Amino acid sequence: MSYRYAILGCGRVAGGHANAYAKRGNVEAVAGAEVDAARRREFAEAHGMPAMHGDYRDLLTEHAPDIVSICTWPPLHAEMTKAAAEAGAKLVHCEKPMAVSLGECKEMVAACDANGAKLVIGHQHRWDGNANLAVQLVAEGAIGDLQWIYGYCGSRDLLANGTHVVDLVRYFVDDSPAKMVMGQIDRPEPRVDFGHEVEHAAIAHVYFENGVRAFIEQGDVAPPPYAFQLIGTAGTISLNAPEGYAMRVITAEGERAVDLPPTNAKRAEVDAILAWLDGGPPHPCRGENALKTHEILMSVYESSRRHAAVRLPLANDDFPLLQMIDAGDVP
Repeated sequence: MSYRYAILGCGRVAGGHANAYAKRGNVEAVAGAEVDAARRREFAEAHGMPAMHGDYRDLLTEHAPDIVSICTWPPLHAEMTKAAAEAGAKLVHCEKPMAVSLGECKEMVAACDANGAKLVIGHQHRWDGNANLAVQLVAEGAIGDLQWIYGYCGSRDLLANGTHVVDLVRYFVDDSPAKMVMGQIDRPEPRVDFGHEVEHAAIAHVYFENGVRAFIEQGDVAPPPYAFQLIGTAGTISLNAPEGYAMRVITAEGERAVDLPPTNAKRAEVDAILAWLDGGPPHPCRGENALKTHEILMSVYESSRRHAAVRLPLANDDFPLLQMIDAGDVP
């Protein structure tokens, strides 16, 4: 089948979406929407977009796209996803994080379900070469039974980059449901990023139903790289190790570094989108699965707010960090 494609929000991340859909025989780019006039012109020239709009609602009404990428700041994700689904889009491809509050995420899933639209959230690191190889090695028993995962990212906050860390942890445990989260955040002074309140640092301990536990560090308390360690009963796997290896595997037989060729994870994510639209398997980053990633993120905040472990499913549909701020618990 052929599809008409549009993009809402034409900042830095939008280029990755546009390039991932470009040069495909069954995808026609029809329009973009961006409030900044200069950015509209730059994006149209860079990506050959035939029409640009200042208001995304005008785009949806005039062009009726089949696929809509949403590349705006998180506070707009829910509103735009619902509008695209109601306008008849077959699939909404929304950037991470899914939204801000858990309630907004649930509204996105509900709106797409009600209008027959598919929803995908941009957790493209599930297609990184070293992540795929790690999953394969774990499945083959290369490190025995997986018991523990340590993941960290020293850049930004839980919603900006922690969402990738949590989603990859879930990928490594075969999307086993999380059953409990203990977390703590640090916010010594006010901070806003991408249009919403954020913390400076966070840690979390996540317990999964399959018995694997994960410890996550994010922001100012985390080491600078974006990395993981998978620890099993018979060995370990390190991804993006500080020494510069894409992967390092240590077992009783010895230690080996793995140097993998680069992959275009965003394009692979879009390959899976088009396959799903054509009747293929459900997308790994479909809305209801991404909702589980966001639930863990919100549970970290909620655990910090309550000073207690949180058992899932999470009952709080609001944004616990904002609740802490409103209560005067953090600046």
